[in-house]
Amino acid sequence: MPTDTYRTLYRLIESLPVISSHEHLLPDDLQTGLTLDRLLENSYVTMIAGVRETQSGPRKEFWSTSGKRRSYRLPGDDPGLRGDFLEKARLNSKYFWLEKGLQRLYPLDGPLTPDNWEAVSACIAGKHANPQAHLEMLCDVGRYRRLVNDPYWDYGSDSGHPGLFSPTMRTDMFVAGFHPEVADHDGNSPFAFYPQAPRDNFDDYLDFLRALFTGWRAAGAVAMKSASAYERSLAYGEASFQAARKVFGQPPAAVTPPERTAYEDFMFGWFCRLCTELEVPFQVHTGLAWLAGSNPLAFEPVIDRHPDVHFVLFHAGYPWTGETAGLLHNHSNVSVDMVWVPMITTSGAVQALHEFLEVAHSMDLIAWGGDARTAEEAIGALLAWQHVVAKVLAEKVDDGTLDWSHAERLAHRLMYRNAARRYGFPE
Repeated sequence: MPTDTYRTLYRLIESLPVISSHEHLLPDDLQTGLTLDRLLENSYVTMIAGVRETQSGPRKEFWSTSGKRRSYRLPGDDPGLRGDFLEKARLNSKYFWLEKGLQRLYPLDGPLTPDNWEAVSACIAGKHANPQAHLEMLCDVGRYRRLVNDPYWDYGSDSGHPGLFSPTMRTDMFVAGFHPEVADHDGNSPFAFYPQAPRDNFDDYLDFLRALFTGWRAAGAVAMKSASAYERSLAYGEASFQAARKVFGQPPAAVTPPERTAYEDFMFGWFCRLCTELEVPFQVHTGLAWLAGSNPLAFEPVIDRHPDVHFVLFHAGYPWTGETAGLLHNHSNVSVDMVWVPMITTSGAVQALHEFLEVAHSMDLIAWGGDARTAEEAIGALLAWQHVVAKVLAEKVDDGTLDWSHAERLAHRLMYRNAARRYGFPE
């Protein structure tokens, strides 16, 4: 049962502006015309296992723990499957908070059901007939002031809204792609995106990348981002320029696994050094990817090798939040980002935030993002984070470990101020 302290803090928190450190918000043309089915297809609800496949309809793919792709079809094109889907999804945090977002935005007083499915879908479609609807939801309902967006389909883009979206600079395809036939886990290749990129001289290629990233930075990009943990271990070693140059441009069949790893290791280190040049933090996906290699402790040697780079450990390293807390405690060039965690496990996010607040040597080292593709999911993710922050701060006030004025200051930091300072936005 929520306490009076929780209710009071929640009212404060929901009145504050919001800065998100990480989203994957779709471009305008893909937001227009959303229906309930298309919205679900572009949400993390697709990761809920056990949804039976039908013979038609779009497919959403995610990595399984074995590193192989698995896919599930949502039941939108088969009304007979909606009840089964909702029954399976109901207690999953990803679904719970998306439904809360729909309830905040649309005339949905209770749960989504097979009986109201079509009516809710019609409301969504009607709202998105307005090409600006998703922006209005973010700004007017969500009170989002700024969102760091990661359009992995269009590296470095602000999606045409530089006043609201600040892009990240993805490194994944450049770390993986030593040859036009090699793509990263998203299917991206630097030579497909940039046919003009040098292919025969490694020095010229690195000069091309430096100019590309420098241009993105000058145009408003605020961070580098690595999601390579979806395809390899976070244990990046040290590799020489000569080893990487030997691999560059070689057909994949001619490159051994150790040689490929050496190339990736060199390129990741090269981007760490470029972070220092461009004076941006490096956002690094940790946890819940290729599980065998995404424990954030595997990344500690990189943190040690690059003391001048500020590493933002995404997803709090879940399920290794304790290990992330240890890195936060021991390293001055590390901060933790709770992005996505309240949507993965709300109770786990509460426990982790308690721990991070207790071990961090500064209260400006914790931020959050929704990791959403649509405004509806971004609103749901925000509701989850507001709940987590209110619950943690209220529990600390009620047990006497935090005074009221400090709790209020922390609310401002966690909702927007820490992210503003990390990425250079006005507070």
